Amino acid sequence: MASHEGVGHRGSILLYRLASEDDAHTQPASSSASSRDSAQLLPPPNPKPLAGSQRNSTVSTYSFVNLDSKYPLSNRDGAFPTFPRIFVPYEYDLAMDELDPLDEEDLMHDPTAKGYMKTSFSWRGALNVVVLVSLILGLLSLFFLYPVLTFFRNEARNARINGNIHINGTGQAPVLFQMPDLIDPTTPDEARTRVGYDSLKYDLVFSDEFNTDGRTFYPGDDPFWEAVDLWYGVTGDIEWYDPSQVTTSNGSLVITMDSADTLQSGLTQGSTAPLTTAENHGLSYRSGMLQSWNKVCFTGGYIEVSVVLPGANAEATGYLEKTTAYVKFSNSGQAHGPWGTSLGRGTLRQRMGCGHIRGYNSCDVGTFPNQTNKDGLGPAAALHSDASRAKYNYELSWLSGQRASACSCPDSDHPGPSPSVGRGAPEIDIFEAEHSKDTPTGHVVSQSAQFAPFTADYVYLNATTDQWEIFSPNVTRPNNYRGSAVQQAVSGIVSLRDDMFQGSFEYNSDPNNPSDGYIIWQVDGVQSHRMGAAAVSPDQGPTGSGVGQRLIPVEPMSIVLNLGMSQNWQNIDFSTLTFPAEFLIDYVRVYQRRGAQNVGCNPKDYPTKEYIDNHSEAYTNANTTTWNWEKPKNSRVGFFIF
Repeated sequence: MASHEGVGHRGSILLYRLASEDDAHTQPASSSASSRDSAQLLPPPNPKPLAGSQRNSTVSTYSFVNLDSKYPLSNRDGAFPTFPRIFVPYEYDLAMDELDPLDEEDLMHDPTAKGYMKTSFSWRGALNVVVLVSLILGLLSLFFLYPVLTFFRNEARNARINGNIHINGTGQAPVLFQMPDLIDPTTPDEARTRVGYDSLKYDLVFSDEFNTDGRTFYPGDDPFWEAVDLWYGVTGDIEWYDPSQVTTSNGSLVITMDSADTLQSGLTQGSTAPLTTAENHGLSYRSGMLQSWNKVCFTGGYIEVSVVLPGANAEATGYLEKTTAYVKFSNSGQAHGPWGTSLGRGTLRQRMGCGHIRGYNSCDVGTFPNQTNKDGLGPAAALHSDASRAKYNYELSWLSGQRASACSCPDSDHPGPSPSVGRGAPEIDIFEAEHSKDTPTGHVVSQSAQFAPFTADYVYLNATTDQWEIFSPNVTRPNNYRGSAVQQAVSGIVSLRDDMFQGSFEYNSDPNNPSDGYIIWQVDGVQSHRMGAAAVSPDQGPTGSGVGQRLIPVEPMSIVLNLGMSQNWQNIDFSTLTFPAEFLIDYVRVYQRRGAQNVGCNPKDYPTKEYIDNHSEAYTNANTTTWNWEKPKNSRVGFFIF
């Protein structure tokens, strides 16, 4: 590289430029065509002078692209000749830059320059920061703040959508002609969710507000309910249940009890009087029982009903109003379920089709007839119980054993999911209302759960709040009745006000951890009492009955609503009763834990459909009183359970 005198020692560099036609005009005139290929092109028209002897130096040779090429760069021999355009090298002296005045770029890259930054504040920099911060805040709002606000804004809608296939992603529920919906569209929005007694959120999964007048409930009339046609003889009822006694009117379900003594027709909208005993199966009273069996079932949750009891006042003594959740296997008044039951030796007519035997999943003496060993010699608690009754010979149990037990042999006629899973027919009563037996006036409700097999003397544990707790002792007390040879009950008695009341219970159970189950009852929005699974723990030892843990229901449950009368419940004072008598149900609502909903009559963990279909006569014919199918063999004793 060359050095330039007087301006420093930066040297020079070799650059290239594209030749122009002006370069050709600067060539000597004597240049001939033959010498054009080797002629020198001058540096740029106004190059900076080079120092010393190097100032006029150029590269002396260059070459054209071959004219024989397919794409020639010159047509110098044509009518309008042009010259080739090639890169021409020339020398550029860097020292020449130092002769020019300094510009902004020079100062920008010179850390020693002074006076260039006129101020310490840059508006351009501030604007850049503002734009950057705004962009970050916008992204945070888009991806964090907006989703959070959207979640809380749409929480109520999402609660209705969650687990409900009938509601679309915008919270809309289509109303289709004659298409039943498990949730009544007239249920108020504020009643579609609740917080459970376990402090968890519950969503409405079924409701019926009964706001459509004139509904009927004969078989096939209604997608959710069916009224039965039978006599409830096990409890000695004095009425016949007939579908004609159940209808809807003025926003309520109306169950009417008529008397053969009523000679005037049309006294109430639901009355079918006058009637004769001859047309009423020999009975003087006719009433109604409504059930959701094999139509609407649920496993775990909270069920609430609002009712008005019959009778002119609180003095009415004799009506028994009942709202109950029963297992899917039981069909009110029908013959049989997975438990065989005898109310007397060899008598197989069963209450609720499953005979009072409830949830049980142990393989032990509790599955045997009468809860006695194969030889019939023990345990002692089963042979005699002071808490039993004389008509049962003071024996603990007259049940004929668990038909579909955990002891069933392989390939048995068993509902599943396997022969080693015990199946039962639990019952939980929201309420059984009657006149108080302890006071001269007023009504009470018994809120209870039934269990089998039984502990010694039907005793349940109540020493701790995990076992038993009363929340409102001013109106609630334990029921002195704990059971008999056909059932064991855990029950509380709650005093009622005279007018309309609302009752419910919440229950949950985990079949994988039976000790976690519980049931909580309430009346008029106030918790009345609670029982935990610990109340029905195993009853072992020399004085025990030898049974294992009884279960808070894990089977799919259906709903039963009925109005009846029986001397077995209380002494009936007909002078205090009026007919027609109306039992009004304002609504029925079922809730389940959010994210743990289990609605349906044939869940995979506790299937029912195939078993019921295979034994349909037992579940559809109220006159069937014997089990006409093969009975599973009990692996512990080697004989069939009847």
